[in-house]
Amino acid sequence: MSDFKPISKSRFDAYFYGRSPFVKQYTEETHWHIYETPEITLLAVVLHCKIDNDYNVIVLARDLNRRFRAVVTRCCLETPEDAMKEALEHVPKLAASAVDGLIAQGDEAPSPFAIFAAKVPQHKRNRYLKMLLDDPTYYPARVAMEELAHWFEDPDGIFIRGLQGNEFNSRLFELYLHAAFYELDFIIDHSNPQPDYLLSKYGQQVAVEAATVAEVEEEVAEDADLGAATDVSESIEPTSAERGGKRLDQSAIKKLMEHVENELPFKFQRTLAKKVRHRPEPLNLPYWELPHTKGKPFVIAVHDYSKHMSMAMSASTMQRYLYGLELVDGKMERIERHEYSGRTIVSNFFGQSGNRHISAVMLVTQATLPKFNRMGRIAGVRDKNSLAIVNGVRTNTDGELGPFRAVVEDPRYNEAWHDGIYMFHNPNAVIPLEPGLFHRVIHCFEQDGQIKEWFPSNYIVGSVTEMMKFSDEAAEEVWRNLESHLGKAE
Repeated sequence: MSDFKPISKSRFDAYFYGRSPFVKQYTEETHWHIYETPEITLLAVVLHCKIDNDYNVIVLARDLNRRFRAVVTRCCLETPEDAMKEALEHVPKLAASAVDGLIAQGDEAPSPFAIFAAKVPQHKRNRYLKMLLDDPTYYPARVAMEELAHWFEDPDGIFIRGLQGNEFNSRLFELYLHAAFYELDFIIDHSNPQPDYLLSKYGQQVAVEAATVAEVEEEVAEDADLGAATDVSESIEPTSAERGGKRLDQSAIKKLMEHVENELPFKFQRTLAKKVRHRPEPLNLPYWELPHTKGKPFVIAVHDYSKHMSMAMSASTMQRYLYGLELVDGKMERIERHEYSGRTIVSNFFGQSGNRHISAVMLVTQATLPKFNRMGRIAGVRDKNSLAIVNGVRTNTDGELGPFRAVVEDPRYNEAWHDGIYMFHNPNAVIPLEPGLFHRVIHCFEQDGQIKEWFPSNYIVGSVTEMMKFSDEAAEEVWRNLESHLGKAE
C-alpha cells in the first residue's frame, strides 16, 4: 500500500476551499499530505488543538462534485506521526468505497460544475479559453481555475457560457473574488442573485457587487496581460536581450500612461455610475435597499481590463477620481473635473451626494490569467517547457515598499489571492465599512484633504509576470540550472 506524502500548504490550499473560519480560533494546521494512486486521491491535514494541546487529523476525498471533503476525522492524538498513522489505516476502506475516485456525500448537486466542458461552439470560443485548452504554458492556470470552480456557485446559471464566450474577464473576476474572499476568512453567501456576494465575518455582513472595465476594441486581438514569452536554453536569469515576446517600448509606455491618466477616469466613472443607477428586478430597488442588504455596508469591486498592463497602473487613477485629489509638487490639490478629448466629467465620486450609499470601492489589480498561472505553479503544477518570473513591488515585515523579483517555481516563493487589492473608503458613507473585516488589503482614506494609506506587511502591491519558454531538448538543463541556483541561494 502507498503512503501519504508531505505537501506544501500552498498545494493543499489549491485543492481545498472548504475551511470554516471559526476552526482557526481553536486549531492550527501543522502538516499537509496527499495520497495518490490510479484509483483514488486523498488529502490529509493534521491540526494542533490549542485547547487540549493534542492533534487531530482529517482525511478528505473528492465527492461527486469533485470537491475534497472530510471522510475521516480522528481526534485526541499525541503526535502528528500518530495522526498520520491513524489516517493511513483508513485508506483501504476508502479506496474500496470509491467509484471512479469519488466518494458520495449524499448532498451533491446533480452534476459537477465543469467550467471547461464545451458550452460554446468552437468558432465562438474566446482567445483566453483557447490558450487554457491548447497552450501547456497555461496548464497550471487551468488546473487552478478548475479546482476553484468546484467550490464556486453560479446562481444565475450563465457563468460557463460567459467564461467561454464574450465575458471571459468578467467571469474570471468573479472566480478570483471567490478565492480572495475565502482567503480573507469570509463566509460567502450566493443565495441571492443580486448583488454578487453577501459576505459574513465576526457577526457582520458586507454586500459586494462586481464590475469590470471592458477591453477596448483594438485590444481584443492583443495578448492582454499575458506576460512576456521567450526561449531560454542556458539560464534562468536571462538578460533583457534574451527576453523576447511582447514588450512595451517607450512609445507604447507613453501611450499606456496617457490612457491610464486621461481615459481611465471616464471608464471608472461609467462603470461605477452604472452600478449606482442599477435597480435589480423584480423589486427595482438599488443594491443597498434590497431586503438582505439594507443596513449593511455596500462595496463595489472593480477591475480594469481596458488595455494590456493598464490594471497594474490603475490604482492612482482610481484614487484621483474617487477623492478628487491629486499630488502636485508635494501637495494635495483638489480636482474639480476630468477633461479629455472634448469630454468632461465631475471628479470626487465620493463627494457626490448620490454616492453616499457606497461604503467603499474595492479595486483589484491582479485578477488575470498570469495570476491563476502563478497560483497553479505555486501549488506544484508544472509545465516542463516554461518557468514564470515575477517582478514587482511588495512590502517587508514592517510594511515598507520595495522591489522584488522571483522565480515562481522556487519553493520559497509564495503569494496570496488577495495581494494587489486596494480598498478606497468613502468618507461620506451612510454606512462606513469596518477596515478590520478586510485585514489583508491596502486601505485608503481621505482625512482633511489628505490621503492616508495603510499597507499590510509581506504584501505584493503589484507585479508583472514573464513566461520563460524553452524547448524539450533544453528543458532538463534549465530545470537542473534552476535547482542549482536555488541550492546556492539557500
